[in-house]
Amino acid sequence: MHLPTLTNVLFAWSPMIVLAPFIAAIVIILFARFNRTLSMLLSVGAVAYCFLHSCAILNVLYNQPLLNPASINWDWFNSQSFHLSMGVMIDHLAAVMLLVVTTISLFVQIYSHGYMREDPGYARFFAYLSLFTGSMLGLVVSTNLFESYFFWELVGVMSYLLIGFWWHKRTAAEAALKAFIVNRIGDFGFLIGILFFLSSTFGFWVNHPILMFSDPQGFDLVGAIRWGYSHGTLTELTLTGISICMLLGPIAKSAQLPLHVWLADAMEGPTPISALIHAATMVAAGVYLIARAYPIWLTPSQTLDSAGLAVIAWVGGITAFVAATIALTQFDIKRILAWSTVSQLGYMFCGLGTGAYTAGIFHLFNHAFFKAMLFLCSGAIIHALHHCYAHDSQLQKRLNEVSLSDRLIPPDQDLRNMGGLWKYMPITGSCFLVGCLSISGIPGLSGFFSKDDIISSAFRYTGGGHELLSALLIITAGLTSFYMFRTFFMAFFGQYRGKEEPHKEKISVMNLPLIALAVPSIISGYLGANPQWLPQLCGISAPTTLPNLFGQFLHWGPTAQFESANLQIMWISIAFAAGGILLAYMAYVKNFAVNSWCADKFKPFYTLSWKKWYFDEIYLWICQKLVLRLFRSLWNLIDMTLVDNCVNLSCFATLGSGELLRYSENGRAQWYALVIFGSVATLALLYFFIRP
Repeated sequence: MHLPTLTNVLFAWSPMIVLAPFIAAIVIILFARFNRTLSMLLSVGAVAYCFLHSCAILNVLYNQPLLNPASINWDWFNSQSFHLSMGVMIDHLAAVMLLVVTTISLFVQIYSHGYMREDPGYARFFAYLSLFTGSMLGLVVSTNLFESYFFWELVGVMSYLLIGFWWHKRTAAEAALKAFIVNRIGDFGFLIGILFFLSSTFGFWVNHPILMFSDPQGFDLVGAIRWGYSHGTLTELTLTGISICMLLGPIAKSAQLPLHVWLADAMEGPTPISALIHAATMVAAGVYLIARAYPIWLTPSQTLDSAGLAVIAWVGGITAFVAATIALTQFDIKRILAWSTVSQLGYMFCGLGTGAYTAGIFHLFNHAFFKAMLFLCSGAIIHALHHCYAHDSQLQKRLNEVSLSDRLIPPDQDLRNMGGLWKYMPITGSCFLVGCLSISGIPGLSGFFSKDDIISSAFRYTGGGHELLSALLIITAGLTSFYMFRTFFMAFFGQYRGKEEPHKEKISVMNLPLIALAVPSIISGYLGANPQWLPQLCGISAPTTLPNLFGQFLHWGPTAQFESANLQIMWISIAFAAGGILLAYMAYVKNFAVNSWCADKFKPFYTLSWKKWYFDEIYLWICQKLVLRLFRSLWNLIDMTLVDNCVNLSCFATLGSGELLRYSENGRAQWYALVIFGSVATLALLYFFIRP
């Protein structure tokens, strides 16, 4: 269809959304790193441009809902049978993710100006932020699976640099290495899945760019799956195997069981990194990839009753529950939010796995705002309390030198050293309360709309054990509200339990982003609501299918699918959430001995939660007792026995032949003549007897 001029310009210049942060980072590294203010302005200016451009694209797609995906491609590698391209693809899913990434990145970078102002690596930090933002935006607008994998790995590298930004801390260095290794395990499975899928559909891509997500002529993932199915190169079983291999990438990147162990330790990086990477963008990349390559997880006929989606649903449901149980007993405020992130990502996986495509992405959209705000609130608390302990040089030395396995909770992050902070930090406290209410699924805030959609979709799910799956999510909703309000009450209620009283907060560059993010944390959920639902919620009218803006804008398939509200499940979920809040209030405000009673009566379960289900200990045991022993055995066999003996044998052969030949070098001319004539005679005899 013919596009208006403004739309043409927006789409033609869309590559600048990816290039602008990279350009800013290069300029900072090469020229501006000695000027702190200029470094910050370059980084913030680049992401501000990306934000405005993304908003304009979103507006165009909203006003033209039937607009086909816009794609710009450049040849990367060409041969007679192989055509690989790189480019930019803009559609409704990409537009939503562009808005999420640029919005959170913009507010985090503004916040970082206050949080990192005294850090000697200030300019380097903003260069890393720009590189990460550009990498994530490149992943969002990728046109094919290979390009996605390229930016996927770049996001992982930048995550490694940002987690280990304070490399002088041993825990930060080890956490960066741990995150890198765990993600490489998942990425290896992702790459194997891509290669197997390509080999199964290779004949389909001749003379066309390979592994395209969308193509007007049908040379895309859906077309490749149908071609492979019809030609016998791709069966339902092989597609399931490919989808599960590829799923390892999202499982690692989005910290789902069993590759979830890196995310909580990644909190060793600066708090703005926790908000940007480990709440809203990088960890959401796994959910985004599943949504982008959704056909691979469906059946060959593109229906939802596939084993691939069932695996996604159960991985998400189990992860949501396990992570919530771990968060119940932790005292590090950042790690509680990290486990909360793992749990909420499990909800998103479960939504996509049960066929609730729109609900899964809608929860990603809502979660990005309130979780980034919660992390920035925790950063404001840590920043305010840090001066109370910064003068203790012995403590700081211990924190820098201790290993990750023996890690101490920094006193400015320990809930047991907080309390009564509301009178010192009312702005931060108010924003934290909004985030807690939203993530708990309290009606009227953003998290309620998307979370209940996912719980309802799990209840409607017809796969094996669907009753248990929906029950897990409802129980998790109650656990979520309990541990979030446990955190809120321990931090902001009661008496202050720290060493020195913190300063009272004022309006600053650090709390303005909190206020700005509190707005979408309240109202973004109404994009998925319909005012006509109110009579249904009150029981005045029967549940009916009602459209909503988010579902009309973003959906899977040719037409939007809307589900009627499941009032019974909704009220049960609300009751569990309210019960969790009430229990936290009784335990941490009214001082009922709920915590100590649980620790005494259910000590094995309490210990299981405190030890994070022993995943780290199990993995260390497997590595030390099995993997390293196997490695040493193979090393002894291959390197010490085969390689060393081959080298030694060649050495002895050279030495022995040298010893023999040296006797032939005696300086006598008649001996040399005899050897020459003897050699000629021997060659002549050999030729005579063995000639054809």
